[in-house]
Amino acid sequence: MLVFTFAAGELHAQLDPQLAPATCAALSQALQTPVTVRVRHAMFTGPEMSMQLPTGPNPQLLQTPPEAAVIMPLEGQVLFTVLPAHVWPGTTEAVFDLGIYYGPYGRTFFPSGWLPGNAFARIIPGHFERMKTIGRSLLEDGAQDVTIVVRERQPSP
Repeated sequence: MLVFTFAAGELHAQLDPQLAPATCAALSQALQTPVTVRVRHAMFTGPEMSMQLPTGPNPQLLQTPPEAAVIMPLEGQVLFTVLPAHVWPGTTEAVFDLGIYYGPYGRTFFPSGWLPGNAFARIIPGHFERMKTIGRSLLEDGAQDVTIVVRERQPSP
């Protein structure tokens, strides 16, 4: 279970290792220890909560292959996208992007064009309303912190 802890509460996402085995394995390893990052509302991709994992402690994430790649994510899908160094204007390091799509009509279209993301997890249905509330708060109130971890046991919804 992938757990996102916001000030407004937790969002739980069910990993799908049958759909994206390499992505699930890589992120399960990288997120055994909780990491706190900033989450922002995406600018170009529609209703997306966008957060970047630190690159320094996770160089193995660069090797994550494309799998279960989508460009039109469904509501509740969690995507992982690797952008190599210098691909995004102004960046000199790779970007490891996690995106939670909290509403319909999301897309993975960036100023540099279409960039598919690996659909590897989905927010559990019981957390959809909280997901939408958090997504709207990012849009209206701005960036905030989120702590992300993979838990072995499934917590109760």
